[in-house]
Amino acid sequence: MHEAREAIINRLAPNIHSEIDLDKFLHAVVAELGRMMDVDRCDVLQLARPGELRISHEWRAAPDEIPSSLGTSFPVDFNQLADRFDLSRPIRIDDMEARELDPKIRLLPESLGTRSLLVVPVVLDGNPLGLVGLHTTRGLRQWDDEEVAFLQAIARQIAVGYQYARLFTENQREANRTRALLEVANLLNSRSDFGELTSHVLERANELVGADYCALGVVEPSGKAISLAAFKAAPHATTLRVRELIEEHGRSIPISNFPAIVELLTEPKTLRLIDADLTEPIRFAFNEILGGRAALVAPVPSAGQTFGLLGFVWSEAREAFDEHEVALVEGIAVQIGTALERDQLSAEVMRLRSVLHERHAEDRIIGQDPAIRRAIELALNVADTQTSVLIQGESGTGKELLANLIHYNSRQKEGPYVKLNCGAIPETLLESELFGHERGAFTDARQRRRGRFEEADGGTLFLDEIGEMSLSAQVKLLRVLQDGEFTRVGGSEVVKSDVRVIAASNVDLARAVEQKTFRSDLYYRLSVFPVHLPPLRERPGDIHTLVIHFLEHYKQKTGRFVAGISRQALEALIGYDWPGNVRELENAVERAVIIASGRQIELDDLPEQITRNAAQLGAKALEERARTRVERERAAAEGRRLALEIEVPATIDEIERRAIEATLDYTGGDKTRAARALGIGRKTLYRKLRQYDDETEE
Repeated sequence: MHEAREAIINRLAPNIHSEIDLDKFLHAVVAELGRMMDVDRCDVLQLARPGELRISHEWRAAPDEIPSSLGTSFPVDFNQLADRFDLSRPIRIDDMEARELDPKIRLLPESLGTRSLLVVPVVLDGNPLGLVGLHTTRGLRQWDDEEVAFLQAIARQIAVGYQYARLFTENQREANRTRALLEVANLLNSRSDFGELTSHVLERANELVGADYCALGVVEPSGKAISLAAFKAAPHATTLRVRELIEEHGRSIPISNFPAIVELLTEPKTLRLIDADLTEPIRFAFNEILGGRAALVAPVPSAGQTFGLLGFVWSEAREAFDEHEVALVEGIAVQIGTALERDQLSAEVMRLRSVLHERHAEDRIIGQDPAIRRAIELALNVADTQTSVLIQGESGTGKELLANLIHYNSRQKEGPYVKLNCGAIPETLLESELFGHERGAFTDARQRRRGRFEEADGGTLFLDEIGEMSLSAQVKLLRVLQDGEFTRVGGSEVVKSDVRVIAASNVDLARAVEQKTFRSDLYYRLSVFPVHLPPLRERPGDIHTLVIHFLEHYKQKTGRFVAGISRQALEALIGYDWPGNVRELENAVERAVIIASGRQIELDDLPEQITRNAAQLGAKALEERARTRVERERAAAEGRRLALEIEVPATIDEIERRAIEATLDYTGGDKTRAARALGIGRKTLYRKLRQYDDETEE
């Protein structure tokens, strides 16, 4: 037996070093041990959870004759068991039917068909990890001392394997966590737009953590609400209910309604949610509405405060979270907070408001179109430099708002901010407005006057409609930009000024240079950093958001209650070309709020040019609808299939309605055939049609 013991230990020992995978090591143990000891079954029982042992690995001499017990679990009270047995010593049972056997011990192997049993504990640092057992099922066996000693030696080898595998796994996890956090840090450093940044970071973080979906919530400046900054779901995740919840209640929720959030923000710590630990009402909401069975929520620290919360949700049941997962989530949260603090993004940009300085909170730059987001990103990139900026775009696109954003995020933000509309000043007075004049320089010049460049010294000068500037004024402006010097009108004293110039134009300055109405040297000096703002007609996806923003703004400003806006009115606004851009849209909404006081805004409340355009579009749509219906009926008669084109983005309800209407056209209005083709019941189809009729009447 001694030689056999040494032989099996020698065969197992290399596996301890080569098989880092503990699972493979234990499979090798039960197979070698079972054959060597000539038993019917050899197994390893591991502590699956407190109070429960589970057979994790098994070897059987005759798989066809001996039933498998792999995966079988046993409730075990180690405290009670320790009162009767010394858990550090082997349990040797020659006959499971012996009368003197403790009934509690007999219950353990009864379901396994065991007749004789030898069990040795696997102990690591004084803590029981599990048991290794030898079973005979086809006859009795008397276990001798040498066999017991042999099994104890094997158990010690298993404990060493546990220790080695555990250390290796911890090191691997630490290395993986470090690589994951480094990857997140690289993502955070690769972009400056906060919305785009968080979207990419959460997408990768969700993959690293293995959750179904994750979200970043940002505490609003008031401290009374938290806004959804980003939401990302895994490809396999079902998040329809969650998205419906967001659409129904909005992206902002009052903090006071959720004591757990208040506690997290007051005493930052990671919240671990396991549905089995929740009370029934909360568990039901967590399971059915949020689709979760487990969650981790970590605070996002920034500049010594809690900036927001980062949460991950799993749809599968979990018993607990291990420290590696918690550390990874906390590390990602800290990375986000550190990036925000390090880059010193403005508080407004960090909080996803994409607004100007807090003193100009009403002047928001609203929109998610890539072109407008790119313009904002460029503005923030150039803000903390001394470079002159040229903003170009049609009237009403928000050039002044972008200039505000640049100034209030620049080094000169505490200095003066002077604005001048060059197109509103007569040409004869423009130079005096810019550079000042001496007493007697012209009629009515009764005293020396400081110009806008002197007023803006140490700050920013915004020159709007710079294309209207005279050629002589352009020469002086170029000198200021190059040398920081100028002379007042009628004077000879050279005045120095440290001014950052932001220019804006609604005309094509490159064409103006070709037409000799704008100096080429000044154009090239200004266009070192050009920023283009797109017209509203090129970003129709932002119109809905802008309408809601202006609606809320003018409800508060005028004190008028408006219940909302009808679908027809909103579609009319979206379908209009907006030659006056955002300014024209704002004026239209302000007018509608005043007219529709006490009710919702209807199509007739909009300006005439918008309703006229909607009528023309409606007539065209009716003509197109008639042609489409005829084509669908003809295809049905010929037995042909037709494609259905869907514009995206579109809601599921809109897509469903288009499919139902197209199928009814195809069947010539036969609802029974249409329901059969759609794979729904007739009652369902009738209910949907009544719903569409109600929406049309509204």
